[in-house]
Amino acid sequence: MKPVIRLAAIVVSCALPGLPSQAATPSKPAAPIKVGAISSLTAVAAFPESAKATRAYFELINALGGIHGRKLVLLAEDDKSDPKLAAEAAKRLVDGEGVVAMVGSASTTECGVNADFYVRRGIASIQGTGVDPGCFNSPNISPVNTGPYVGTSASLQFASEIRGRSKVCAVLMAIPGMRPGYDEAVAIWKRNFKKELHLYDPDYPPGAPTAPFVKKVVDAKCEAVLFLGLEPWIPGWIKDVKASGAKGIDWMFLTPAYTSDIAQKVGADGDGMFAMSEFLPWSSRALDLTDWRDTMKRHKVPLTSFSQGGYLAAQIFVSVLKKIPGEITRESVLAAFHELKTYESPLVGTPYAFGPDKRHNSNHAIIPMVLRDSQWRIANPDWIIVPTK
Repeated sequence: MKPVIRLAAIVVSCALPGLPSQAATPSKPAAPIKVGAISSLTAVAAFPESAKATRAYFELINALGGIHGRKLVLLAEDDKSDPKLAAEAAKRLVDGEGVVAMVGSASTTECGVNADFYVRRGIASIQGTGVDPGCFNSPNISPVNTGPYVGTSASLQFASEIRGRSKVCAVLMAIPGMRPGYDEAVAIWKRNFKKELHLYDPDYPPGAPTAPFVKKVVDAKCEAVLFLGLEPWIPGWIKDVKASGAKGIDWMFLTPAYTSDIAQKVGADGDGMFAMSEFLPWSSRALDLTDWRDTMKRHKVPLTSFSQGGYLAAQIFVSVLKKIPGEITRESVLAAFHELKTYESPLVGTPYAFGPDKRHNSNHAIIPMVLRDSQWRIANPDWIIVPTK
């Protein structure tokens, strides 16, 4: 019997190197890399596309093996544009879930509420859509979009320098904390082009009737008018313009107006209105948009500037993570972004940057779009770049 026992032992030992054994302990999958996002997903002014686009890009990377074998997991919270909910969401994600960074957030209040918290916790935030001033005045937050302030300067520049309008006017939303940013944006335009606004009203209450404000700019004989209102209020403005009977005025809006939904809602009444694209226009057939467009369609994410922002934020984040030599932690991620001086992308007119600066607004270029026959078309083929000084 002894020879049989020896033979069996030899057979088993020979089988072990090449075949799996029931006795072998399977290796545990690498822990996922948790990333957070806080967005206004269900508010009156909502930006759900940004986080959806970030998640879509992460899933693309995961399908290719992830980051050094680790999957990316996006934990998205809805702040409903409520500062209290935004603060609670940040604590859950950072202190509770242990996210290494925030990527693709898009909120009207989140940055201002959480900027100091991110500094204390050493969290980097690559904002998909920056709106409030806190997004552009923090060492730990760097949005990929132009935002309302650079957008304001660029729109005024388009009106006076490209369209040749001398009586340029602006009606801007009265959102707490945003007035200094508006004033600075107007001052940049005035300083660079030696111009003055014909009428400046930064006190439009969000959601208020627009007819009195339309009447005000028409009576003032404005030649170009920038209305900084979010998407829900733009159709009402155009309806009031139609009712006023005003002719020959350039009506200009920022990125929230540049959507297929707005194009359909305003119809023929919006013919000739302008909207500013913060990225390479999503409605164009540019080859540089092919990967983004295919990814969005595959994941059923609407094609908008906001989904471009979420996608680009994720793309930049992944590029930085791949270059981190050691363990991926919030400390190593923040350190890597502090080293990121420029990131070139065809989606933006100026390179993205993070770096060690105390404030960030690296995207200072727009492409104006014009509505014709309910279709958005490029109004100016070149990027309009706002001077930084």
